[in-house]
Amino acid sequence: MTHMKARNKFTLLTLCVTWVLVGFNPAYSQYSLDYGGLLGVTNYLGEIGGTSKPGKGEPGKPFVADMRLDQSKFAIGGWVRYKIHPLVSAKVNITFLRIGAVDSTSDYVNRRVRNLSFRNDIYELNTQVEYNFYGANNISPRGRKVIDFTAYVFGGGGVFWHNPKAKYQGKWEALQPLGTEGQGVILGMKKYNRIQAQLSGGLGFYYTFNRKWRLGWELGTRMTFTDYLDDVSSRYVDPSLLQDGTPTGDVAAALSNRTNFEIAEANGLQVAGATGGIRGNPDKNDWYMYTAATLGYVVRGKGSFYKQKYRMLTGNKKRKKRTTRAKF
Repeated sequence: MTHMKARNKFTLLTLCVTWVLVGFNPAYSQYSLDYGGLLGVTNYLGEIGGTSKPGKGEPGKPFVADMRLDQSKFAIGGWVRYKIHPLVSAKVNITFLRIGAVDSTSDYVNRRVRNLSFRNDIYELNTQVEYNFYGANNISPRGRKVIDFTAYVFGGGGVFWHNPKAKYQGKWEALQPLGTEGQGVILGMKKYNRIQAQLSGGLGFYYTFNRKWRLGWELGTRMTFTDYLDDVSSRYVDPSLLQDGTPTGDVAAALSNRTNFEIAEANGLQVAGATGGIRGNPDKNDWYMYTAATLGYVVRGKGSFYKQKYRMLTGNKKRKKRTTRAKF
């Protein structure tokens, strides 16, 4: 009997606390869930392509100044966001994106001589925390529609699987299994992992229409912990080490060194493609980024604060019926 009374008291206390949180805490009533998709363009910062100033062959790149917009690819994905505070949200993204670049169109002659190229399909799972630093309500003309505007910055991290490839004799060849810089062949050099971690950051905004649709835009960067998004990192290896007498070995040797000797001779450049020559820069890891349009659907609570907020914004108040005296 005593046990029953204790359990009933605990249940009553739990119900009271829940009622207080939901009924009297305006912030809790604003908690919301939305989900949707994104479609955008991508680019990357690495050794291939780019617009570095002429040097002595080093793949130095002044960050975004080395990015070629004409090499942009695409991104498509989905996301779920949960508001844990009026100003803070947590978001999970699942994205498929492609990056790529070619040396042959670079305005840096040393890279045109190197003549490498790649594309990389990336599957990403990312979590980010958003801080809403600016918001505005009811910004449509005459207040006839409720349109919320929110701008935010975010940071987070996640994991991704990537698979750099190069086109050879009309076919896209996966580069990681080939070990184009001697990975798996030279003692102490292991093949890089295609599952990697990243840190993310960026900013975005969205408009909320009719309390249930969100149309927005987001710009995000991904700092990775690998220098092999483009399969280029250090130095050229002796192609004979890669030629193991199989067709795969022949492809590995061919894709490890694609030097354009005609451009080198025309510009009086010493060919860097010899064994031990500079092929990449192992001191800087690769980055990738995207800019995308987002469209989401809002699932909101129906608490009293939620209803009161939009009733005040729209002026949609219940009209009291007037009573008139009967006249005789």
